[in-house]
Formats: sequence, C-alpha cells, structure tokens
Amino acid sequence: MTPTTISSELPDRSIFSTHLSASPAAVIKPHPDSHGDVVKLSAIDQIAPRDYISTCLFFRHAADLDKEHILSALIEALSRTVADIPELACCVQKRVDNSREEVELLFDSTRGVEIYYKDYTSPELSNMWLYGSFDQLERQHFPVNKMPRHLVFGPPAVLVDHARIPSLIVQISFLPGGLILGSRLHHVAGDGQCNYMLHTTIGAHLASITDGSVGSGIPSIQFPQRHNIVDGDPNVSVEELPHWKLTDGQGDFLSPTTYKAYEKFDHATYFISSEKLDLLKSRILKALAPSTKSGKVEALCAFIWHHIVLARNIDPQQYPEAKLAITVNARSCMKDLAVPSNYWGNFAEPNAVAKLPVADLQHCSSLRSSSLPANNIYYEAARQIQKAITAVDDKAVRRLVGLLNQMPKSTTLTWNANRYPGPDMLIVCIQGHKYNDINFGSDLGHPVAMRATVGDTEGKPDGRCLIMPPRRGDGKGLEISLQYDDKTLERLEDNVEFSDYFVRRN
Repeated sequence: MTPTTISSELPDRSIFSTHLSASPAAVIKPHPDSHGDVVKLSAIDQIAPRDYISTCLFFRHAADLDKEHILSALIEALSRTVADIPELACCVQKRVDNSREEVELLFDSTRGVEIYYKDYTSPELSNMWLYGSFDQLERQHFPVNKMPRHLVFGPPAVLVDHARIPSLIVQISFLPGGLILGSRLHHVAGDGQCNYMLHTTIGAHLASITDGSVGSGIPSIQFPQRHNIVDGDPNVSVEELPHWKLTDGQGDFLSPTTYKAYEKFDHATYFISSEKLDLLKSRILKALAPSTKSGKVEALCAFIWHHIVLARNIDPQQYPEAKLAITVNARSCMKDLAVPSNYWGNFAEPNAVAKLPVADLQHCSSLRSSSLPANNIYYEAARQIQKAITAVDDKAVRRLVGLLNQMPKSTTLTWNANRYPGPDMLIVCIQGHKYNDINFGSDLGHPVAMRATVGDTEGKPDGRCLIMPPRRGDGKGLEISLQYDDKTLERLEDNVEFSDYFVRRN
C-alpha cells in the first residue's frame, strides 16, 4: 500500500520573505519509509499528455486580509490534501530500466509537492505585475493571455531524460484586491476528474482550517492498483480502431508543444447564456429521433464545430475531412462499476470522435428559423457526435487497453488526428466540474472564475476548445475558451449567427 503519512517542510515566519525567491516556499514530502516506491501506471496513464494540467482559480479578498494567515492555512490545507492523496507527493520520471519508453511515479523523500508564493502587491514585485488589479481583471473576465505562466505557475518543469519533476506544483499569488491559486497537476499523475477532486479536497480542508468545520465536503477518493485497473481485449488490431495510428515511436505527441509561432495568436473567452443554450439545443435537436439520447453537449459541440471550421477557412481540397474529438470520463462507461467514479488516475480515453466532410461543415446553415431543413449541417453534426459519445463504452475502453498492451512501446500508438494547423479539433468538456462552487472557507469563499490549459500553449494553439464550468454570477450559462490566430477569431466574431448565441468576453 502507498504510505499515507506525510512529512512536510512547513514554514516558519521566514516564509513570508520567500516571495522574492525562485525556491519553493514549502515542499510537502512523502514519508521517508516510502522512498524509492514506484506507482505502476496503467496503459491509459502512459498515453496521457506528458505535461501539466494548469489551473487558475481567482479569489477576491478584503483589503485587510491577513496574508500570512491565509498563506499558512493554504499550505496546511495542501499538506492535508497530500495526506489524502499520497501520489501527489510523487515525482514523474521516464523509466530507464525498460525499452517501452514508459513513465512512472516515484516516491522520493527528498522531493515532493512544491509550493511557491508571490506577493505582487509588495514594493519588490509590484513592477512585475502589469496586468491590473483584481477588479480590472474581473471586468475583463480574466483573460488567459494576462496570466503569464512564469508569473502564476512557478518555474517550468519539463519531463526530459533523467529528470524528476513534481506531480504537483502550486503557486499562491497575491495581487491588488485578490489572490490567484495557480496549480499544475501532471497529466501522468491524473486526468481532469482528478484535477477537480484535487481542488475539491484543497477547498474542503481550507474551509475546515479557517472555519473550524471538521471534514465537511472532503471527497472520498479510491486508489485501486492502476496498472491492472481493467483487463484489455487482446484480440484487437490497429486496423479495427481507425481513430488511432502507429507512430515512429518518438513520443513527440506526448510532449509539450514546441513549434514556433508564425502568426499572431490570441486566447478568447466566449459566453453563452442558459436561455441561448436552451434555444440552441431545441433548434438543433428537433429533427433527431425522439429515442435519441442527445442533449446540450451534442448541440453545443455541433454548433462550435461548424463555426470553427467555417472561421478557419480550411481548404476542403487540402483537407477533405475534419474530425472532432470530445473528452469523455470513461469511469462511468464501465460495466459493473469496474472503475469507481472517484478513481484516482487517468481514465478519459478513448475520446469520442466524430468526422464529417469539411465542405459539409462549411455549408452555410441557419438557426435563425425555428423550422430547419432536415439536411441542416447541425443535425448531421449532432448525430455524429451523439453516435461517437455512445461508442465510448466498456468494450471500447478494453479494446484500446488491449491494443496499447500489444505495442512494443508506450509511445507506439497515438491519436489519428491532425489538429491545428490541421483541420481537426478537440473539445474538452469540464463544464460538469463545478470549480466555482467549491467553498474555500470564510477567508476566500468561492472562486470568482476558473481558467485552465493543458500544457504550455502560450503562442502555440493546439486545436483545443474548453467548455468551462459555470461561474456563480452566470447562472447555468457557459464560457468556452479558444486559442487561434487573430483572423480566425475576427471571422468568428463577425459571424452573425455565432454572435447571436455567443458574446466574446475577452
């Protein structure tokens, strides 16, 4: 069993001068008895992006907030969280003792969760924060391009040969009127569901510390053996899984994006109200069979897919077909509860993949009328998306695991997709992860907003669209986060139909 006793380098009062240092303010280390223990990873863990899920939560705070108190409380909350989720204290490293190019989680008693602290209201650092006060950022709806990674996430950590990097890095940043809780959870350590469970646990412990509540809201998390969490189907070939392909085995697709930007790129956040979302669903799904189990996700993804392909001016001669991948939490797809909903590890593969001819996706269809032709592109896109989501089931997961287990290396198989600057895109659905409803206690309350990326995407679009969790002031309306070249974003905003439903926030 993984040890659950955590020894932490917790701060004395000298920590409050460490905001000037590049060194961690605190390191939460695993118990010395666990030194050298290895967490055996699953086949799905091995194909997770070998980079961090980066998350920012934004909190307003009173002018008289005791920063020393809240910093100490956050570090204690993180220490208790690691006690609940011991694998957070592991390092991620490439295995050197096998030929499969695998990665592993290693307990190293000299390393652990790194916590950084920056006070951008201090005289020494105030000139580094050029992005305005919390109020100004809130009025701008917290633009991703005003959250430079080197200012909110701590120093970079890249998984290269012979390197050991933390599974979790956290930075607590004070700025005028607010606080940013920036975290990086390595995707090998856990997926989006794990990231949500992590922040839910931190919030529950912080509320317990600051308000005196005992154990309220702390999620139960299960840690079955990862490496054999499900048995794979050994009788499957790559030809039977057309959304996967063989690679040269270099594993570049698992690594951070490194290509040079040749155009000007920007992040953009758009908002659709709950009323517009209901209207979108009713109009797009009207033509589907009554027995079809489709909902807002299918309608929203169909709408986004059509308009992104249209705005990008993709050449249908060069790219006859476009694919849309949608993330699915496969825990709920398994028979007989084979994988618990609170399983800690990666279990968001395979994606649901729909495909359509680019020329069809670029066909000018209209939702402005309540009576639409049966051949409307939205109907067909929604049908394909619904079919793709339904296809992610127990059998699909086991077939993928079986195929991965057959491969000579963990890097031999990859997604058969050609994302940006190619025609394909990925929609990451995290709207069900209610980050903004997490209560972090009376000092911080609930997050005002949440922003996230996978990997370092500064100036490097990767064809992802994130459907974000609702903000508390937005009712059931949703934000989406995109990153494309400026011309694509301009065409998207100039599209009358898109602007009928979505408002650009930043």
